[in-house]
Parts: sequence; C-alpha cells; structure tokens
Amino acid sequence: MIEQSPVKVAFSPLIPYMKPYQKKLALVFALIVGVVVVDLIQPWLVKEVLDRYVTVSSPDSSGIFRMTVLYLGLVLLSFGLTWYQDMVLQKTGLSIVRAIRIDLFRHIQGLALRYFDKNTPGRIITNVVSDTEALNNLFTQFLANSLRGIFTLVLIMFFMLRLNIAIALYCFLLLPLVLFMAAFFQKKIRAINSEVRHRLGLLIGFLAENLSGMAIVQIFHQEQKQQKRFDERNKSLLQSTILENQWFLLFFNITELLGDLAIAALIWFAGKGVIEGSLSFGVLYAFVGYIRRFFQPINTISQQLNPLQSAIVASDRISRTFMEIPEIKEVDGAKAPLVAGGITLDGVALSYRPGYPVLHDINLVIEPGEQVGFVGETGAGKSSIMNLVTRFYDVTSGSVVIDGKDIRQWPLEKLRRAVGIVQQDVTLFSGSIIDNIRFFQPHISEDRVREACRLVGAEPFILRQPLGYNTILSERATTLSAGERQLLSFARVLIFDPRVLILDEATACLDSATERVLQNAIQRVSLGRTLLVIAHRLSTVQQMDRICVLSEVRIVEQGSHDELLLQRGEYWKLHQSGMLLDEAARASLCEQTGIACNTARG
Repeated sequence: MIEQSPVKVAFSPLIPYMKPYQKKLALVFALIVGVVVVDLIQPWLVKEVLDRYVTVSSPDSSGIFRMTVLYLGLVLLSFGLTWYQDMVLQKTGLSIVRAIRIDLFRHIQGLALRYFDKNTPGRIITNVVSDTEALNNLFTQFLANSLRGIFTLVLIMFFMLRLNIAIALYCFLLLPLVLFMAAFFQKKIRAINSEVRHRLGLLIGFLAENLSGMAIVQIFHQEQKQQKRFDERNKSLLQSTILENQWFLLFFNITELLGDLAIAALIWFAGKGVIEGSLSFGVLYAFVGYIRRFFQPINTISQQLNPLQSAIVASDRISRTFMEIPEIKEVDGAKAPLVAGGITLDGVALSYRPGYPVLHDINLVIEPGEQVGFVGETGAGKSSIMNLVTRFYDVTSGSVVIDGKDIRQWPLEKLRRAVGIVQQDVTLFSGSIIDNIRFFQPHISEDRVREACRLVGAEPFILRQPLGYNTILSERATTLSAGERQLLSFARVLIFDPRVLILDEATACLDSATERVLQNAIQRVSLGRTLLVIAHRLSTVQQMDRICVLSEVRIVEQGSHDELLLQRGEYWKLHQSGMLLDEAARASLCEQTGIACNTARG
C-alpha cells in the first residue's frame, strides 16, 4: 500500500471546502510570488550599488541616492503586500475552518448514541475545537510560509546561478543534507505529536468529567485525590510536549548552524576571489545575502513542522469522525402513519456489544392510550426497551412497530415528535427558562409555553424566579432543585405534544410534595396518550394498566399490580425484597443518605 504524503493527508479534509475560495486563494498565491520577488531583488540592488557607484574609481552619490530611494520603496512595497496577503489568507482560512467545524458538529449530532458510548466527551470536544484549530493553523501558517519558502528557494537558486554558477553549485551541495534531516525529523515529530494530542484529549476528558461530577467529588471529599490524578495527566502531557519541542528546536538549531557554516565557508573561499580580482565585492555581498535568505525559508519551513504534524494528526482524527456512519438511518420516502400510540415489539433482541444481549425475544403489544409500567433489577433491560422505542438504537433482531409501521420506516423527525421521553437526569442549557422549555425555537409562542407549565404545575415556582420565564439559567440549572428541573423537563416534552410518553425514572428520589405535583401532572398529561413508565416507587407502578417485569433480559411476567402479587413470582419477590419502595421508605432513604438516590437503570 502506497503511503500518502503528509501534506496531502493534512490538506485532504480542506480540499472540498477550499473550492468556493479559489479566487481568493489565487490572489494569495500571486501576492506570495510578488512578496518573494520584491524581497529577493533587494540583495541584487545592493550588489549593483556597490559595483556601479561605490567600488568604482569615481563614486556617484546621486546614483547611490536613487538606489537608496528604490530600496526603501521595495521595502515598503514588501510590507504592504505581506500585510494584505496575511489579511486575505487569515479571513479565508478562518472561513474554511468555520465551515468544517459546523459540518463536523452537524455530523456528530446525527450519529447514534452508540458513538457517544464509545467516545468520551473530552475526545469529542477536542475533535470539534482543538483539531479544527490545528487545521486553521495549517492553513494560515503552514500554507503561506511554506509556499513563500519554496518560491524563495527557487528564486534564490536562480539569482545565485546568475551571479556565479561555480559558487552557486557549491552552495547547493547542502540541499540533500537539509532535505534528509527534514524527512527524519518530520517522521519523529509526527509520532510524538500524535501522542501529545492523545494525552490532551485524556486531560480534557478528565476535566470535563470532574466538572460535571464536582458535587460527588466534594461529597466524598476526593478533591486531593482528583487533584493528584489531574496532576499526573497534566505532567504526562507536559512531558510529551517538551519532548516534541526539544526535537523541533534541535532541527531548527542544526539548520541555523549549517547556514552560519555556509556563510563562513563562502567568505573564506569567495573572499580570495575578491582579493585576486576574479570576483567583485558586490557579488560577494549578494551571495552572503542570498545564503542568509537561502536558510531562512528552510528554517521557516522547519518551524512549520510543528503545526504540520499537529494538523496531520488532527486531520486524521477529523476524517475518522466524518467516516463514522450514522447507524440510525432514515429510508428514502419514509412516511409516518396517523399517530395513535399503539406499540408492538415483535421478537425484539438488542446487543450493545456482539455476544452480550441486553434484550432477548421481547414480545409485547401496547394499545393506544394504555399505561404500562416496567420493573426489574438493574441491568434487566428496562431502559433498553425505551431506547428502542425512541430509536436511539436499532434492534439487533425483530422489529418495533408503532401504529402498524416499523419505526425504521418512519421519518426520524416525526418519530421523535411522536415519542417524548422524560429521564431521571434532566439536561438544561444556558439560557432563559422559556427558551429551555421550547428548546430555543422562537416560533413556539409564550402562551403555549405557559399553558404547558401550568399543566404540569411548574408555573408557581417559575413566577417566583427574579425574571419569571425570562430568568437566565446556568448550565445544568444548578440554582433549581431536582424537582423544579424535572417539572421543566415535563413541560418541555409537552410542548411537542407526543402521543407516546416515556418516563424513565422521572420521579426517582424527589421529595413527597414534588412527587405529588408530578403524579398529578402525569395523570393530567397522560390522558389520551400511551404512557410507558420505568419506576421503583410502588405508588407509580401500582396504578398502571399493566406492569411488565423484566429479568435476565426477558419479560417474565405481565399483569396488574394485584394480579402480579397473587402470582407470587418475580414481581412479588421485588416487592418483598424492598426493590419497590413506597414513598415513606424512599424519602427516608434519601434523607438518611443526604444525596440524590439515583437508581441505576437497567
């Protein structure tokens, strides 16, 4: 297999995004050529001044003045062209990277939850923010400096050959050595940079995890231990970064040393020619100037090894993300049926990993408007059934049918509007209360939001907030109680009027008062809807039309609360073991522990 060049690998994700900016990139290319030509004319101009107006028998001060003014004009022209080129390139590069970042985020949002199970938030954040920034540095730094360096080398070689072919060829003998060193150091730095970015992702992931779980860290007084773990990851990143910089600086200094040695050798050998009269002093000066400029682009390109290697690794990570195929696909021509809320699970099996089933041979028919509770020990598969009904995952075998149509034949948007879910862990975003409830969709009227809040009983506490519905919430809404956040979650689901409502541990460990408010809200909002409830509270499940008991990834019992107790089977065992707690016992447990009793979900 032929390995692609690093530059091609780095630029491959950029190429489709560069096409709309072809004219601006062509302008940048022309400006770079102009800057290089203007810069390299300057040593030649000084050579002409020395040979024509200084080292002659009759020096010409007026000629020297004219050449000085011309030289100053070239310097100002070079400054102007460089500034304009950098401005155009920066704007173009940032626009391209912005488009990549938007498409990357859109692609990630379309991936199934399995992708988020396999990848930590830190890695995903690094991919969207840090990796795209590395591509920005590639475009705005590497591209301009490398093109300028290449053109500079080519034109320097041209001017040196025009001045003296023999001396120029001796100078060119250094090129193979420099190219060999560049290839060697590039390979070494690339491997180290890959490790740097890997360790950076681990550090960001650890930081994000600890910030989101800071309450747990403080409750168990683990600040020092977590600080030590953070220091270890930070030290690991520091070591790899230092190693990368050491190799980069070694290469940079070696090329600097070669440049100085080349100038010393040139003065020694070409100086004899000046003394003997076979070489003019102006030519010697021009050669010294070009030799200095000869190694400047090599050093400049060597300085771009760092952003280049970062971009190569980042490009590979971004390409891998784009190659992730969304598992949950919408078929062409998908249409939703008339939604009533009937659900059928026919021979359903699910495995998150091959060979490890979490559901097996699930057969269940739920009538429209029926209220069904799901109970079972942790890991029995309760939440997995809800993941299938919402199509967060696709079945391994069998089918999930809603209103007579396999949900794989539904448009995803229609399915997600028909099926609403309220989970135990409520996610709220930075923004106002009203925007959180209508999920930042301004076309949903304030009256509709207020109606939903009144229906679930959330309006009284909302109106107690400083700005009412316009009160700004911080991320995760830590200023609200768990019950208040849960009420907002209920209101948010109701805004979209789903025909199927799923409550996944939605009332776990709330206080009795909030529990009563939510139970009343559930009774009101469930009228005319199919209701699926996962719960550990006796008061929640005993009023269901039917209760399904899961054990060892199967449904082992079905029936009403009283019917299941009379059978003295799995449900009776759960009831007797205390798995299904009444309100008093649950509240007592929460009060004794002093923390939220977040029951693990099956």
